[in-house]
Amino acid sequence: MYVQGSTVVGVKVDEGVVVAADKRFTMGNLVISGKAKKVHVIKKNIVLGAAWMYADSQSIVTILKHELDYYEMSSKTSLSVEGTVKLLSKILYSSKMLPYLTEIIVGGVDSSGPHLFVLDSLGGFSEEKIAALGTGATLSLGVLEDNYREDMSIREAEKLAVEAVRTALKRDSLSGDGIDVAVVERNGESREYTIQ
Repeated sequence: MYVQGSTVVGVKVDEGVVVAADKRFTMGNLVISGKAKKVHVIKKNIVLGAAWMYADSQSIVTILKHELDYYEMSSKTSLSVEGTVKLLSKILYSSKMLPYLTEIIVGGVDSSGPHLFVLDSLGGFSEEKIAALGTGATLSLGVLEDNYREDMSIREAEKLAVEAVRTALKRDSLSGDGIDVAVVERNGESREYTIQ
């Protein structure tokens, strides 16, 4: 099996959450693409970033979006961020015999405020203030832990997330080719952009 790298980070502050990731898609030592999308807006108030196997993360995003649409149509209500994470956890755990080879960060804002969750490939999850996954995680975590403050503005959180990914891009050969950023602000609105 080929190792597919990634660097995905998340930052939660009082004004919202930020999820950022590199854009490189690799198979072993070969760079397949520099345009891989690893950060996704799942709903306008929820974003997801995924590391490791690119195909598995694409499948998870598709399944989760469909499940959330079905839930909203059948119940006439939306799931909270934690409810979305619990649904995703069940999806991942239901495939434990042949697991999705991915690690996931879910960030979002609901009526209880901003949330940032980390999930492993079998659906285990925890809520965090900062997170980093993938082959560049160790490098990114150093930047996050040294510079994170709970009283940061959302703009400062964006800069920190970008700097954490950028640091990994300098030393992790499996990460690279730009940075995708998704932000969910306190009002529940999301925005995305790319930095080359």
